[in-house]
Formats: sequence, C-alpha cells, structure tokens
Amino acid sequence: MCNINNKNQKGVSLYFAIVILSVLAATLLALIAISISQIKVITSLGNSVIAFYAADSGIERVLYHLLKEGWSPSPGECPFVPPEWEGLSNEAEYKVCVSEDATSTIWSIGRHKKSGIKRKIEINF
Repeated sequence: MCNINNKNQKGVSLYFAIVILSVLAATLLALIAISISQIKVITSLGNSVIAFYAADSGIERVLYHLLKEGWSPSPGECPFVPPEWEGLSNEAEYKVCVSEDATSTIWSIGRHKKSGIKRKIEINF
C-alpha cells in the first residue's frame, strides 16, 4: 500500500514549488511598482523645490532693485522682460511681475524647465 500512495503524490512538490515561486514573483513585482512610483514622487518633489527657489530668486532680484537701486515699480509692469523668463543655471527660470491693482503686490513664478512644475511667491510692499 505504501507504494500506491507514493505514486499519487509525485507531482505535489512541483505544484508547491510553482505556487511559492508565483507568490514570491508577485510580491517582487509589487515592491518594484511601489519603488518606481516613489522615485517619481521624489523626483517631482525635487523639481518642485527647484521651481520654488527659482521664484525666490526672482523676488530677491526685485528686492535688490527696490532697496539698492531705488526702482519704483508701476502697476502691471514685468520688469525683467525681455526675456519673459529669466533662466538660471539649474534648469530653472523665473518671471516677475507687479500686480495691476493698487495692492502693491509683486509676484514671482519659478518654473523647472524639463518637468514644467511651477511655484509662485508673492510679496506686498
């Protein structure tokens, strides 16, 4: 009788090996998918920081012209045109304009060139 039971169970170990390898492969693919999405998020966050600091550079440039050179902005003026976007060395650029109403708001938009991510900073004076 022992020989009959062994003959019926010869393919069971192969079946278990395939099931275990399938589970491991699915787990590995899930981890790879999660890692790739996290890399995309981190890259986007890095580009967002670059865009923010580009906008900050535009504000700093305006403040320099206001305080050191006595520049008096007029409503609706975009002082650093041409070019419309002022390029920086880190694949970023900024654009600065003065609001058209009487609130004396200056805003600067920073943009990462490759990803197109934009960040805006406003100051009131």
